[in-house]
Amino acid sequence: MLRQNQAIPYREIILPTRLPKATGGRKSRLHSARKQGSGSGPVFSAGETVRETGIYEVIHDGAHRSAHEVVMLNGDAFPACDTCAAKVRFRLIRTAPYIFQDADFEEAE
Repeated sequence: MLRQNQAIPYREIILPTRLPKATGGRKSRLHSARKQGSGSGPVFSAGETVRETGIYEVIHDGAHRSAHEVVMLNGDAFPACDTCAAKVRFRLIRTAPYIFQDADFEEAE
């Protein structure tokens, strides 16, 4: 335990001057780096089929809940909200692969 006026030891951290070089040639990824800004891109309704796995903004009808983000998987249906039912809307923020659909993490069948 340190006493008042006792110095704390100082240790200098030396960072590398060069970062390691990234290697290419890996498998392609299933996601897109494309980001869609708030207010842009298509809006989907409850019951529609999710076309791309990714992060979606959920926009509720009325003031019962503010907008929030969720992960939706390709092939699933956009769900209805318990409060605003089918009036809820979904907007794609960014595609991102489900971990077990990524080539490096696929589950063996």
